[in-house]
Amino acid sequence: MGILRDFEGRLERIVEGFFSKAFRSGLQPVELAKRLLREMDAHKSVGVKEVWVPNRFVLRLSTDDMETMGGMEKALSKELEQVVVDGARERGYGLVARPEVAFETDETLGRGEFHVEGEITEETGPAAPGEPGEPGGTGPALVLVENGRALREYALSSEPATIGRLAGCEIEIHDPGASRRHAEVRRRGDAFVISDLGSTNGTLVNNATIREHVLADGDRVTIGRTVFEFRRS
Repeated sequence: MGILRDFEGRLERIVEGFFSKAFRSGLQPVELAKRLLREMDAHKSVGVKEVWVPNRFVLRLSTDDMETMGGMEKALSKELEQVVVDGARERGYGLVARPEVAFETDETLGRGEFHVEGEITEETGPAAPGEPGEPGGTGPALVLVENGRALREYALSSEPATIGRLAGCEIEIHDPGASRRHAEVRRRGDAFVISDLGSTNGTLVNNATIREHVLADGDRVTIGRTVFEFRRS
């Protein structure tokens, strides 16, 4: 599964092999990621227009496994939160708010054992740019379009949103035709401007290559084979 491969790759880059060595026996981080995805599938809530899934998770680990992490919980939490975003995007699910993954120690658990509790809550705060929301929302957004169908909406705000293959981009896309940091959308007054960041294959708006372009409602942005539509509301 691509989501899990990307997760393990990001961990390796961020902590330089720490987890592969520390978790050589016992609990494996990828097992936590798999469980989060299963929890999302098992506890989805079907709404009128959207299927919503848990966005806040508490992972209860044994004392031994918590000690093994050696203070790396924040790094692991961040990457697991990205798994939630990627999993929701791939499955067409919605998140009501920002994903959050927290760790707690459970002294009743043995090494390698863990429990997961998920819930749908808005208490974690509004979704950041790039996190999946509901198409047809109420604010400016880039909408991922495939075969004429809107798949996912990426809300835009006053903060710049970088588009690219690099883990950590606000809008991360898995497209071989995209550069690691391909383009950026930035608010300028009441307008939103997309700028190419020196990408290898260029950024197109309405099939024309641009260096910078003020987006109008309905503009089509093409990066590699990935197509977005800009919507003002």
